[in-house]
Amino acid sequence: MLAAGSAAFATQVSARELRVGSDCTYPPFSYKNADGNLLGFDIDIGKGVVTRLGADISFVCQPFDSLIPGLLAGKFDLLVASLAITDERKKSIDFSVPYRSSTARFVGPDDSDAQPLTEDGEPNPGGMEGKTIALQRASTYENYMREKFPSANLQFYDTTDNMLLDLMSKRVDLVFAGPIKLANDFLNEPRGKGYKFIGPEINNITYFGPGIGIGIRKDDLGLRQEVDSALEALIDDGTFKTINDKYWSFNVLPPASK
Repeated sequence: MLAAGSAAFATQVSARELRVGSDCTYPPFSYKNADGNLLGFDIDIGKGVVTRLGADISFVCQPFDSLIPGLLAGKFDLLVASLAITDERKKSIDFSVPYRSSTARFVGPDDSDAQPLTEDGEPNPGGMEGKTIALQRASTYENYMREKFPSANLQFYDTTDNMLLDLMSKRVDLVFAGPIKLANDFLNEPRGKGYKFIGPEINNITYFGPGIGIGIRKDDLGLRQEVDSALEALIDDGTFKTINDKYWSFNVLPPASK
């Protein structure tokens, strides 16, 4: 009977499945290739974490602005979707320890006369008068832009690629997004010729949080602790570095985690 019980318990453990929500349209973090395979940095991190928990993983693709409502509705157990840890989001969900830095930067044409920041890196609203800025819908950047640049015209998009397309078509003057993605998907590509970062990188914890984390429901305290331990193990045993180096030549961990 004891042996049978142990076997049944082992079957239950091995059958555990965690559903992971992600945007799936945000390369190089989460996207589908031409064959429909789900790839990206966030996907690799999600697989690494869930594997260490001894569970099976299934990904659920959702638009970014519906990820938190989907988590709260029980459509998935975790969010691995480049989700910045902010006080506003922490009112409704919990987060793991951060696994990626969370910053922002402007991109525009080489001949842009926009001056979003002063020489000492402070917001410069006067340098953005009349400019139209592209932002991703439901991102952490909206509150920052509304409060720091009240006279700027804000245009919202579902994907970063659509923002960049409108930048190239001159429908917007600047794009405001994460610098890793802007460099990787645009400035380092042929289509990014004639464009540049406008101003320095902005690292504002008040608006952008201490970094990117895995989203978890507040009543899943045990799961959060498991995820934290798994992430710390990924970092300590070198697996995180292997994943990181697959995408970039620099370390994307937030300073506190390096």
